[in-house]
Formats: sequence, C-alpha cells, structure tokens
Amino acid sequence: MKAPRRSQVDSSQTNNLARNAIATALNVFEQIDNEAKQKKLAHRGVLEQAKANALARIEELQQQVTQLDEALAAVDSIKPSQSKTASPKSTRPKPTPLTAAAPPAKPARRKALSKWGKVRKQIVRFLESHKGKKFSAPELLKEFPILKGQQISLFLKPLRIAGTIQSDVTEGVVKTKYFIKP
Repeated sequence: MKAPRRSQVDSSQTNNLARNAIATALNVFEQIDNEAKQKKLAHRGVLEQAKANALARIEELQQQVTQLDEALAAVDSIKPSQSKTASPKSTRPKPTPLTAAAPPAKPARRKALSKWGKVRKQIVRFLESHKGKKFSAPELLKEFPILKGQQISLFLKPLRIAGTIQSDVTEGVVKTKYFIKP
C-alpha cells in the first residue's frame, strides 16, 4: 500500500478543522440564543408582576373612591347610589320629567361675573349720587369692602371704556381718581 500524499492529509485535516470550527460556532450561537431566551423569560416575569401590582393598586383606588362617595353622600344626605361619582364606569341617570324641565345651572364663572356686574352698578349709582366728587381707589374700598383684593383700576376699566365714569390722573397714575361729571 502506498502512503497517502502529504496534500491529501493536509486537505482532510483542513476539512476536519473547518467542521470543528463550524460546530463550535453553532454551539456558541445556540448558547447565545438560549441566554437571550432566558433573559426574555425573566423580563416577562418582571412585567407580569408589575401588571399584577398595578391591577391590585387600581382595585384599592376603586375601593377608596367608593368610600369617598359614601362619605360625600353622608355629608350631602343622599344615598350612595345617587352619588355623581360612584365609579368611573357608572352611567349617568336618565333624566326624569322634573330634572329635564329644570333650567341649566350657570357656570361658576358666569355667576362670579354677574356678581361683579352688580357691584359695578352699585359703584355707578354711588358715583352718580356724588356727581363731581372724585374718589380714589382706597376711598372706594372703604365704601365697598367687597372689592378687597381686587385691582380697582382693572375692575373699573369696563366702566371707563363705556364712558360711564371718568378718571383723573393729574396727581399721577398711582393716585387715580374716579368720578362722574356733573
């Protein structure tokens, strides 16, 4: 028998080395893939736990809302089932003939504006009864304590724009006086 040539030996060893390298690479890829799957499973577990905690917290908050509704109902002397905020999923009661005929309530802002409109009218009547006399902001505050906290110049601006009252700034803007011409 003849001895194999050196080139044939080298090519078979090269083939074995290539196969071993491929097998090693496949093992490494498989190991990396398994680690990725384990990390995904661990991450999924953490997310599921967070979801369960959030749902438990939502249930607690719904119980608190129910308790608050009951407390509000006790203060308002109505049954808890009649409370306006029974739960986020509650539906609005159907209007009865009595509630459907009632006029809609004015929004709080409109009520406040109408209140200040009445005060403005009172100021105009006061200034008309004292025609020609000039009143500073502190003097008007003494006459109308309800204006405490209001900036008088801005409060009276609609009346000045309409020409109902006049302002005098001869002593300076800070000492503005308001009046109605005789």
